[in-house]
Amino acid sequence: MIRRIVSATVLAACTFAPIASHAFPLFGKSDTAQAKVKMVKLTLKNKSAAAMDIMIEDKPVTLAANGGEYQLNAPEGTKIYGTDKSLKVTVTRDIAGTVCSFR
Repeated sequence: MIRRIVSATVLAACTFAPIASHAFPLFGKSDTAQAKVKMVKLTLKNKSAAAMDIMIEDKPVTLAANGGEYQLNAPEGTKIYGTDKSLKVTVTRDIAGTVCSFR
């Protein structure tokens, strides 16, 4: 009788231990915490005489001719491409608050 109770207890502990170990992180730390992404604000400006089409990741944006501006608030690492798929700018902390001009 005691063997059955002990074996049932051990079997239950072995079954629920993997679930319980992921349910509560030890000492308040979590390995699955989401990383905080730094958002960067900058301005894109077209200094050419013709309208310019650019791609911000997969989103098409048209900058008006002669000083057309676009206020951008994007996560760090966002890539801005020209219409020919050439890389124009990669958003980093270094360019936060600046004006990126294109010709």
